[in-house]
Amino acid sequence: MSSTSIRPARRRLAAIIALLFAALAALTACSANAEGGSSNVVRYQGYAGAVDPLLFADALGKLNGIELKRVGDVTGGPQALQALISRQTDIGASAFYGAIAQLVSTGAPIKAVFPSYGANAKTNQKLVALDSSGITDAKSLIGKRVAVNTLGANAEAFLDSWFQQQGLSADDISKVTLVPLPPLNTPDALAKGQIDAAVVGFTAYQQLAAHYKVKEITNDVKALGGPYVGGAFTMRDDFIKDNPDVAKQVVAGIAAAVQFIESHTKQQVFDIYFPYLQSHGLGDYVEAIQANYPGTLGLSPKPVINAQDISRWTDWLEGRGEVKSGFDVSSVYTNDLNPNA
Repeated sequence: MSSTSIRPARRRLAAIIALLFAALAALTACSANAEGGSSNVVRYQGYAGAVDPLLFADALGKLNGIELKRVGDVTGGPQALQALISRQTDIGASAFYGAIAQLVSTGAPIKAVFPSYGANAKTNQKLVALDSSGITDAKSLIGKRVAVNTLGANAEAFLDSWFQQQGLSADDISKVTLVPLPPLNTPDALAKGQIDAAVVGFTAYQQLAAHYKVKEITNDVKALGGPYVGGAFTMRDDFIKDNPDVAKQVVAGIAAAVQFIESHTKQQVFDIYFPYLQSHGLGDYVEAIQANYPGTLGLSPKPVINAQDISRWTDWLEGRGEVKSGFDVSSVYTNDLNPNA
């Protein structure tokens, strides 16, 4: 990937945020031992309206003896990582490998521990625009506004990679304004002309296409070259060290959940998951999941974290000046807790 520096303002902002996270980690590290002892309570954040492998593991009975404590929902990977590093959670909800790598490069004491999502023919991120927009290719987006769920994550990496493939210069790319926007607000913003295009996941695309005539310009699988794994669950190094049995059981439970999800029908997943959600006060999520779940997390039944899953994004980060050349990808992840490894 080109080493041309692009989006300098956002690059500086992302770097500052990463340094703040690292500083916060350093400040809180001194209290790690003070918390003392092992705990069977695991704090987590969920993704509303999605099949969550952590909760599904509990539904399967794989987390017996472990109490899951929900501390709210998360809207994106950067927020999940912030919550993990600031000790609001013990396991980070699904986060983009590039964001994880960037934080690790600043010294943040975290590790990716198990793949959480991927993209394939069934589930992917689409760059879409209204049929009437006149947008047909990358050049059509110069000077336009494109919605993404969050900056510095998978959607931005996908777009920047595609723009460069399509021959846009760094100056051209800098003229494409990325607008962070919650997926629920995207359809209305697109219809009102507040944005010109949007990167949307499977669920958001289903909702958007049900109400408006939209066209797919490209998707991340096409742009990045086939199915890929995009992110992972994360844990702090000290949590793994202080609670090895709990950490191992949680990851093994997630592994069992992913294997079930990827090898059974949607209805078989629903038959286990929905009663669990309803009995845990999360019944409001059932309707959305039933309508929008694609039947896969985009993973193989027995995934492990591979270095190349991460290096494709560290190459992008190097081009932006956000990690140093030669960054050690192996520092980002561990498969030691993964029974599939």
